[in-house]
Amino acid sequence: MAEELPPSRVVVIVGQGGIQTDLDLDSLGDAEIADAIPYMLADYSAECKDWTLVAGEHWKQGRFQRAQELLGKGIQFFAPGPGRQPDFVALVNLHAMVAHLHLAMARTAPRAILPHAKYDQIPAGTLTKENHYVEAAMNLNKADSALQASGAGQEDEPVSLLMGKVILHLARGNPNLAHPLVERLLGRQPNNLIALTAQARLQFARRLHEAALATYQKLLSLSPDMNPDPRIGLGLCFWVLGDRVKARAAWERSLVRNPSSWVSLLLLGLAALNTAREPSVSREDRLKLESEGVANVQRAFKLNNKSSAAAIALASVTGQGGQIPVASKLAERAIQYSDNKRHTILANAERGRLGFVAGDVADAGPYIAAAKGEDAAGVNIMAELTLGQIAIKNGNLREALNFIEQTAKRLHGKGPLEYTVLHASLLAYPHPGMQEDELARNRATSRAMLSDVHTLVANASTDEDWARLRGVGQDADIFLDLAKMWQDESLEKAIGAYQTAIAIADDPENVDLRAIKMSSNLGALFELQGNVETAERMYQEAIQRLSGETGKDAEVMRTILAFNLGRANEDGGDVVAASKWFRDVLRQHPEHTESKVRLAALAAAAGRNVDAHNLLKECLKSDEANLSLRAVYSHFLISIGSYKEALAFTTQTLKYDRADVWTYCALGWLHFTLGREAKSSQEVAERTKQYLRSAEAYERALSIDHNCAMAAQGLAIALAEDTLALKPQAATVTPVDEAKSRIRLAGQALSVFSRLNDSLANGSVNVNIGHCYFARGEEEKAIQAYEAASNTMKGRNVSVLLYLARAWYAYATRESNYSAMAKALSYCQQAMHIQPSDRAILYNIAMIQQKAAEMLLALEPSKRTLDELKAALEQAQQAANTFRTLADDQTRPLPYDTDLADQRARYGDGLLRKAPEQLARQEAYEGEAATRVEEARRLRAEEQEKIRAAEAKRLEENAAKNAELAERRRLEQERTRATQEEIYQSRMEEEAKKANKAEARKRKKEAGEEGEEGDVKPRKRKEGAKKGRKGRKVRSKSEISTASERGESEEDEARSSGAEDMDVDGEEKVKLSPEEEARRKAEKAKNTLAMLKARKKKSRKEDPDEDEDVGQARKGGKQFKSKAFIEDSDDEDEDEAPAKEDDANGDGTPADTPASDGPDEGGSGARAVDPDEEDEE
Repeated sequence: MAEELPPSRVVVIVGQGGIQTDLDLDSLGDAEIADAIPYMLADYSAECKDWTLVAGEHWKQGRFQRAQELLGKGIQFFAPGPGRQPDFVALVNLHAMVAHLHLAMARTAPRAILPHAKYDQIPAGTLTKENHYVEAAMNLNKADSALQASGAGQEDEPVSLLMGKVILHLARGNPNLAHPLVERLLGRQPNNLIALTAQARLQFARRLHEAALATYQKLLSLSPDMNPDPRIGLGLCFWVLGDRVKARAAWERSLVRNPSSWVSLLLLGLAALNTAREPSVSREDRLKLESEGVANVQRAFKLNNKSSAAAIALASVTGQGGQIPVASKLAERAIQYSDNKRHTILANAERGRLGFVAGDVADAGPYIAAAKGEDAAGVNIMAELTLGQIAIKNGNLREALNFIEQTAKRLHGKGPLEYTVLHASLLAYPHPGMQEDELARNRATSRAMLSDVHTLVANASTDEDWARLRGVGQDADIFLDLAKMWQDESLEKAIGAYQTAIAIADDPENVDLRAIKMSSNLGALFELQGNVETAERMYQEAIQRLSGETGKDAEVMRTILAFNLGRANEDGGDVVAASKWFRDVLRQHPEHTESKVRLAALAAAAGRNVDAHNLLKECLKSDEANLSLRAVYSHFLISIGSYKEALAFTTQTLKYDRADVWTYCALGWLHFTLGREAKSSQEVAERTKQYLRSAEAYERALSIDHNCAMAAQGLAIALAEDTLALKPQAATVTPVDEAKSRIRLAGQALSVFSRLNDSLANGSVNVNIGHCYFARGEEEKAIQAYEAASNTMKGRNVSVLLYLARAWYAYATRESNYSAMAKALSYCQQAMHIQPSDRAILYNIAMIQQKAAEMLLALEPSKRTLDELKAALEQAQQAANTFRTLADDQTRPLPYDTDLADQRARYGDGLLRKAPEQLARQEAYEGEAATRVEEARRLRAEEQEKIRAAEAKRLEENAAKNAELAERRRLEQERTRATQEEIYQSRMEEEAKKANKAEARKRKKEAGEEGEEGDVKPRKRKEGAKKGRKGRKVRSKSEISTASERGESEEDEARSSGAEDMDVDGEEKVKLSPEEEARRKAEKAKNTLAMLKARKKKSRKEDPDEDEDVGQARKGGKQFKSKAFIEDSDDEDEDEAPAKEDDANGDGTPADTPASDGPDEGGSGARAVDPDEEDEE
């Protein structure tokens, strides 16, 4: 089979005079032919369509310069010239085509050329987009001028010219200018595909996404194969409207139709990358989507390497992969070929960030400035972060903080987590020139911000939660900074932050020295919190993990952990284990000063002062200038009472640092103590100087550190002790004046101590506050202050315990309170338990015991008890024995006077001699009191018994009354039921009688009709009698009952007086057999029952013959006749009853049917009756 030949691409050019020539379009690529074509077309005077045909072929083949030159010569040819008329129509078309050519060239032209581009350099002289836009606008204006010159109007404007204007306005970002042109074009050609495409683009730009979707769908229905593909626009609309599945499907169908569509590939790639960033996507799906997105974007960039969107996406990806030069080149490409302002901002921010990451701050600066300049009103987070980091790298921390804070104000607290972390870190750092109050406020703000981040990390449990944190939750340094800021405020929160940092940094499979260091610090925090067991466990676990590690860093870490473990054991009270760990450290590092210091402290606590002194001397030989070590040695000398040696050593410390605050505080304390404890005459003479030197040392400390609470406390003590003023030797002060002065000075010192109370947490301030209150005679407040100090010192400070005993003793003495004296004794006993060899404490205990007995013996029997008295006398006996033992002690020196102890012993014997008398007196009093109490109890019991008896009687009476009432109620109910039964029975009997009478009248009537007519003649009732009955008033219930009884009695009399031989119908009785008589009785009872049922169903009917008087009576009120009254009327008129027809009632009912059987009124048995009813009957 022969191969098909390609279609011919030869066109015929027709010139003037019919001259024709063939032109092969494929040969236009030849330079010689291309150069000759314009001259040939001019010589042939070819038509405009031939010029545009050839130019279009150059355009299709990418020979834009050839097309532009050809169109330019065509414009010259058709323009007015010597000897020829201009062709304005041709000029319109040619200028429009030139404009479209420039618009097409502008799509691949750079937006701007970076003069400082480092990686993507564009040759000089390259035309930018704006150059092409200017050329396009100029040609469109010339086309408009030619159109006007031709005499055509807007309705004759070619579509190419109109669409050129639309495209230019859209490219320059002027949709408001393009919109009326599109509307005008669509008014002329509603189905113009290019115009509809422009309309859809305008709708999408104006956020009319649903309208844009409808327009794209219309385009797809008009031309499914058009290019550009409407499916791309459909996908964009679906994506913005939230239907991402349909959006991806539209782009995929567009890609199937045109596999080389770089736009479809780019959109699919960006969609995959954006989906991968969603927190709800799993890690596996995220990696898959990222790989797919990067592959699609790369393919799109290969098809169009001028796409700014593809370049930005690839720059971000490659930058994260560490390919900084490639990413920087892509960012520069995006900057220079950006399609819109947004791409320009993002590309500049990314390029600036990449420059900062590469370490070239000077290179990054211009791009960050350009990003901020493009959007001065907006906030570019990436640019702001990079700008702040550049300032940090340059050392301008204050400038960086200013940048970040200004942006924070514009964000209104809604910035990303990365921005929040950087802002908090800058706030927490002390910048040069920052005031302390400003630093404190900044740190509080930073702590709050990082605490919010810590809360998010602590609550993160799913992959989605971690994805929302965007890597911030993996930075352990954030939470280390947070722990440092919380350390002085809240150990619990600091521990929580450290635990989070360790969870981030620790790798269970590998040993990370940094994580182990964090664990050591966390153990130290637990130790400060008092949780020694947890601290020991953490130290031991860290030591075990380091067991297999080698190297200098691991060895240093082991030494630190061993020392910390020894400190934890020391705080936990395990002195043996602590000493073991300190010695282990010294075996590895014999010059480890801290371990020797701790061993010295343990030895001093155990009373081995010589060993402690030797260890501290060794430390001083190795590091004599260590101020902390010298402070420890000074404290040791003070603890053993060597105040003068301590003063000399501390004074030498000033040679190493004359600005050490604590050295001056120690000197102030030593001078004050030496002055206060002066014993010899020479020392007493020097006391005032010692006090002044103490005050000078404290003042010097305050001049160095204005916030030194220890120095302020020393001066307050001097103020309270009145040691600041020089007093003349011969001056005499009365005790009263001295007391007033001490109270006044104590009040002044108290105001100072109150302000220092929050600064020093060691309890010393509370002790001094207690001293001031005690000096002012306010023992209760002094006790509160001493107790607060004792709690701070965990109840192990002997001096504070003795202060408490003294305050309770003074309070008990003043108030004669035995329980307060007992509290004083208990505190002294606690102090004795801590220092059992202190004879002064033993003397105080005996003194308190004796004073308690003396106090109780002086009290009235009513204010004490026998048990208290016995206990006090027993303590008095112990006190006497103690004083006797202390008086006989020959050890010297003693902290008390033996003569005074002997006197106290004899005084105690004198108290004990009063014991039998006091005991007998107390026993007699308590016996009498017990008798009185017993009598009162007996009387109370009797009274209670009477009350209970009265209550029981009242309950019995109430029960009897209730029973009586219940019985009455029962009898009344039975009586009521019996009455109701009697009424019911009487009604039933009455109904039966009426039924029998009605049956008798019926039979009588029937018998009268069947008999001879002459036997019985009807009689007419007299009118007067009738009217008389009508005028009869309704009788009362009693009258009705009486009439009824009277009628019944008359009937009975008639029956008994000779009517035995007549039956109820007026006929003679016939002798019947017993069976016949029983049958008749049964039949009669049956008929009676049927009559009763019929009467209940029958409704009352009115008599139409009722006269007007009766009607008026009914209007005014109902008139009733009782059943008994009706019966009387029947009896009276029984002989006069007329023989009438069946319709005797006149209302359509038989005569034997009652006219009314209405309900009873008022329960009296009466019913409404027609006044004419008994006449008719």
